[in-house]
Amino acid sequence: MLATAILTVLLAAFGSTVTSMVRSRQNLDTTARLHEQGAEALRTIIADLRRSGRVSVGGLDYPFLFTDGVAADPDFAIHDHVPAQNEARPIDWDFGPNREIVLLAPADADFDGRPDIDVGGRLVWDPTEISYVVVTDANGVNQLQRRLNGGTPRQIVSNVERIVFDDFATSGFQVPLGAIRVQVWFRAEDATGLTHKYRVDVTVRLANGV
Repeated sequence: MLATAILTVLLAAFGSTVTSMVRSRQNLDTTARLHEQGAEALRTIIADLRRSGRVSVGGLDYPFLFTDGVAADPDFAIHDHVPAQNEARPIDWDFGPNREIVLLAPADADFDGRPDIDVGGRLVWDPTEISYVVVTDANGVNQLQRRLNGGTPRQIVSNVERIVFDDFATSGFQVPLGAIRVQVWFRAEDATGLTHKYRVDVTVRLANGV
């Protein structure tokens, strides 16, 4: 009986250790996945922001910022979309509206990898509008998409709880003139149901396109 009791205690301890190891591995896997997605999101966004500029083209000012899928400007209505579903509550640090962006990139008509310059030495801007938006897919997962003229969406990363682009005005003068700050919040559940959260942010100076 004593041997049986000891064996039972050992098996219980072993089982608890295995469960703890599995849970730790799941935590690490989920955290690593969110870190990878954060790096990929910033890498893609930074590449566009560094080429973009604060410019007026065709009577429209870029970059254009809008909230939760509603452009509130008929000139940018093609970028309207159904707002993403968020899980964060008012007490959560990642709670709040999405602030999305529409921007332009320099033209490269001859595809030589260098921006086109006009006779006055100024950058020529491609009229294709690039936007970054967050939408909820059919499985209820939030996706960060890069779109062209409001369509042809390309998924960048998933598990995005919130994204916020800020300029000089929307940041309360914290972001320098001629720069854009982007913050991306992620959240995902591991196999045990534990919620993991992660945030990345960067401030990028735009090209001089005025």
